[in-house]
Amino acid sequence: MHQAVLVTGASSGIGEATAVYLAHKGFRIFAAARRIEKLNELSGLGGGRITTLAMDVTDEASIEKALAEIAAEGITLYGLVNNAGVSVMGPFEQISADEWRRQFETNVIGLANVTRAVMRQMREAGRGRIINIGSVTGRVVSPFQAPYAASKHAVEGLSDALRRELAPHGVKVSVIRPGFINTPFGHQEQDALAKFTGADNPYAEQVRIFKEWHATGHPNAPAPTIVAEAVHRALTVDRPHSRYTVPANMLGVLALRNLMPSAIVDRIFERVTGLSKYRPQGK
Repeated sequence: MHQAVLVTGASSGIGEATAVYLAHKGFRIFAAARRIEKLNELSGLGGGRITTLAMDVTDEASIEKALAEIAAEGITLYGLVNNAGVSVMGPFEQISADEWRRQFETNVIGLANVTRAVMRQMREAGRGRIINIGSVTGRVVSPFQAPYAASKHAVEGLSDALRRELAPHGVKVSVIRPGFINTPFGHQEQDALAKFTGADNPYAEQVRIFKEWHATGHPNAPAPTIVAEAVHRALTVDRPHSRYTVPANMLGVLALRNLMPSAIVDRIFERVTGLSKYRPQGK
């Protein structure tokens, strides 16, 4: 029997690419998203090894219902790819408490909900892989990404704890850290930033400059298959890394953050994003 893997947030982008790639590699895939109609195109892909499920990761009843459908087929999950996520963007001062909650409900609490629901079966089987889709932004943070970056920092921390807790039970945990990837996720972030460019907004010019730089990131980035390949490695190698960073050139960005003083990194960020134009003269 093909090893079974649940992929959340599979209706587009990284989740969709991962579901299809893994199915073609021989895995039995359960592709989940909030709206099952958005998964219709997946049903005919992957050599018939993709089953679609309706699942809202912020709703525990929805998770249990989806997992019951898997269990009804007599299947024990070998892998979980926690990919479902949203990105809240904008000036810290102007992000509401409700938006912070929305960010964390999906990217952190939702991830924990699904993981908690499936880890028992992996632990009892004495085997399994949990792959959490983090972000380079979880380590290297641009301005106007505070909520998203904070949620991905949280994914880094909970993954470390989970990895150490589950190691004695044969379950291995990895984080995939994508940088810019060519997916529709960038459109969501651009739309979020646009709300803060009104003439009466004190951050308007900064956001406009940052938005212009950010707009080039996703369209010029690698296809999401590069992330799917990293997920496949984490699922199949005997000793998976705790972290995979894709594309590989993002390793240089992480090294910059880890090895250089923050003041220098801040100036580099300003130059790269174009925000150095906004720095008041003499400061």
